[in-house]
Amino acid sequence: MGPNRIFVAPEQRDFLDRAEGWRKECIRVLSRAPIHSPVYVAASGIVDAIDGLAEAVTGDRKHFHLTAPTTPGGNLTPPGHQDT
Repeated sequence: MGPNRIFVAPEQRDFLDRAEGWRKECIRVLSRAPIHSPVYVAASGIVDAIDGLAEAVTGDRKHFHLTAPTTPGGNLTPPGHQDT
């Protein structure tokens, strides 16, 4: 390989998409393995590395983290309903 190495954005997104499956599997392992066991520590390190990859590709280290549900904004009062 020459000095001009190119890893274009679509390749990065594809790599990140494949890493997402590994992250999910590591989270499953973390939920079952004894805390501080070698497997737990290794899986935690993989999750951290994948979060670092997400940050490198998207700019957001929490790209794969779940977000808390929110309620819709605005007036949710049914039409014709009056507050008493």
